[in-house]
Amino acid sequence: MADADRRELEGVVLDDRFRLGRVLGIGGTSVVFEAQDLRSSSPVVVKVLRNMFAFNVELIRRMRREAEVARRVAHPGIVPVFEDGMLDDGSPYLVLERLDGECCARRLRRLGPMEPRHVAAIALRAAAILHAAHGRGYVHRDMKPEHIVLSSTSDGRLDVRILDFGVCASDRAPEAEKKAERGRVYGTPAYVSPEQARGKPDVDARADIFSLGTTMFEMIAGRVPFVGSNVANLLRRIIREDPPRLGLLLPDLDLRYDAVVVRAMARAPEERFTSARSFARALLPLVGDRRETEREIAATVQHRPQRQDLMPTVRGDLTRLAVA
Repeated sequence: MADADRRELEGVVLDDRFRLGRVLGIGGTSVVFEAQDLRSSSPVVVKVLRNMFAFNVELIRRMRREAEVARRVAHPGIVPVFEDGMLDDGSPYLVLERLDGECCARRLRRLGPMEPRHVAAIALRAAAILHAAHGRGYVHRDMKPEHIVLSSTSDGRLDVRILDFGVCASDRAPEAEKKAERGRVYGTPAYVSPEQARGKPDVDARADIFSLGTTMFEMIAGRVPFVGSNVANLLRRIIREDPPRLGLLLPDLDLRYDAVVVRAMARAPEERFTSARSFARALLPLVGDRRETEREIAATVQHRPQRQDLMPTVRGDLTRLAVA
């Protein structure tokens, strides 16, 4: 049963250094444990693959890619990977910084739609993190509210992190990997770009811009722009339809927010912002007094251990989904 997945690791010490505690959560492919670094006495988390995926070649490769991104992208908004190694059974594990904060999805469930100014401030910070990753040749491919974590510092400032580069695309990936990905959807269906929905493996930064625009839409409107009776219908709508206008859903909304989201979510990549940096620049005038806006957000954050992406991410095969 899923709730017993990897429980045998509780109390185990990895590499004479990391003592595993209780399970923080179990996701579609991974299990995350709270843990302690015995050398520094610091709290950390350890991420392992679920029993059924322990020797899945693709998932092992993607866990290693996650560690690679954390080490190659020098940005404080990407969660550090302190160590990676092998369990006794030969499957991989990652040791990551323990985050105490609140992801935007949980914040939405707790407080409902956010003030547009606050959404712009969060998206601006997220865009800056993505720009750093894009500059090193990585495309996240799974941007969504669950993957944006907010916390407040001891002096009341806002800290924003992006979680889980586990399904990211890399310009350094071998051609065989890219060929194997053709026709498959990587990401979470409600947030993927049209090119991801078509199963294109060679997406660029503009795919993340679309997904971040979708995330903004949801945080402002309280609902995702596209829904479907099943995954295939949802992907078909993303490919064929323009997103609904925030200005029509929220008549009192400052139309500048609507304009930014519309451009970010343009179906054609060439009609979107050319980079995450240009997206951030467009958001800056919508934030108001940035320092004050960020402090307002930080003051309302609920702190609790984060589960390091335990929400379902879909890796779908278009031949099975029958998306045209």
